[in-house]
Amino acid sequence: MSSSTVSKRSYGVDVASYQSASVNYMGAKFAFVKVTEGTEYVNPKAEAQIKSAKAHGLMIMGYFYANHSASVSKARAEAKYAVAKAEAFGIPKGSYLADDFEHGSGNNVNGSISGNTDAILAAMQVIKEAGYKPMVYSGAYVLHNRVSASRIVKSYGTCLWVASYKVSGRQDYADFNYFPSMDGVAIWQFTDNYKGYNVDGNISVVDLKVSSHSSSSKSTNKVLESLSQHPVVKWNIGAVAVVANSKGAYVYTSSKLDKRESSKLKPCGSVWQVFGFENGAVKVGKNQYFDGRAVYVKGNPIAYNDRKHAVAKIVLPHTHALDAPKADAGKVYGLELNSKVEIQGRAGRFLKIKELHKGKQVYVTGNRAYIVL
Repeated sequence: MSSSTVSKRSYGVDVASYQSASVNYMGAKFAFVKVTEGTEYVNPKAEAQIKSAKAHGLMIMGYFYANHSASVSKARAEAKYAVAKAEAFGIPKGSYLADDFEHGSGNNVNGSISGNTDAILAAMQVIKEAGYKPMVYSGAYVLHNRVSASRIVKSYGTCLWVASYKVSGRQDYADFNYFPSMDGVAIWQFTDNYKGYNVDGNISVVDLKVSSHSSSSKSTNKVLESLSQHPVVKWNIGAVAVVANSKGAYVYTSSKLDKRESSKLKPCGSVWQVFGFENGAVKVGKNQYFDGRAVYVKGNPIAYNDRKHAVAKIVLPHTHALDAPKADAGKVYGLELNSKVEIQGRAGRFLKIKELHKGKQVYVTGNRAYIVL
């Protein structure tokens, strides 16, 4: 059985198709396995390596080699591809999954720092939403000079996996006199030839813990609840219905609830826009209704009252606070992807940010910052 906790200063390895299908290295307590690269390549040994690492009691982790460069859309697609393969090959939810962002083999780190960082954060968001713990891997130079490591750490905490070698060639132990001192490092890759095995050697800088994901409905409900209790919606969405029944809920073709749209249940935690209420049923589309007992409804006060206060989440990269509520307004300062801002009402589709800038009201466009319900 693989480990669920690895203490700091423990050694580990990372493997790809170049290494053996057997993952059994003296002294190693954890193993990263390459699952994918881009959206087409799959490590042919990944499944066997994952099984072997588990069999030898190692904490199992995964990574994908980025081809997304500074593209947010490619980053999301590559992360989704990696998540799907990680699930299929048996990396448990709650395990670490890293975006390997380095130069070469289809990836370019020489784009803008903000663009590179936006792309990495987009990939990490996909990883987190899928139930894994996101990390980013790269060399110390790239993390210092080609991305904003501080933005990444601010969003995801201690999540950096940094490569920095004291010498070229075999190293049996990590020399912390050569540690690439920087904030947010969880794992340090200190050699590409650990103990002469021709495998990368790593050491944990902090305790590593894999979240337990029980298959019981109680555990599943807890996870779904944490994901769905606070959905985010565009400013003009009046209300949403969240499926609360642990087994899911049927959609019916009328408010009488006498005929199901299909025999497939809509999953617990899924979010639907509300268009009205009839006979105790919740209307979520044309001829689409939920039994009101199977869902809970959350209203959006901003949609009905432009003076209401709320919290908004930045949902698109390259979002800025604006100096006026209009399309051609000037940019005042940047707002980080996934960050939250307190708002005090709106002017049309523009949300009023609580903090003033040089004594003046600033705004954010309502299609870039969604209301947290």
